[in-house]
Amino acid sequence: MDNEIKDLRSQMLRTDEMGTFRNVLFYCSLILVLPLTAFFTTKSFVFEYMLGQQATIGTNIVSAVVAVITLHLALGLFIYRAYFEDVKKPGLKSD
Repeated sequence: MDNEIKDLRSQMLRTDEMGTFRNVLFYCSLILVLPLTAFFTTKSFVFEYMLGQQATIGTNIVSAVVAVITLHLALGLFIYRAYFEDVKKPGLKSD
């Protein structure tokens, strides 16, 4: 019986650690990919394709600002998730 409890506890810890790892991996990839995608989408699709403008310093600056804004949104989402994560510990009852 004691071995079963320890085994269950180790399984729960491994599951919790894998969930945490997946969350961190997701947000890291979001923080890396989203600003790059926003920069090149804004520069290529919006300015060059839709508006017909050539790449200039102004279009690069606007695209960089869009990338920085999306980076801050992704970081804010990560911080919000980390701060307000609902951690349910075994053995504690929430009323």
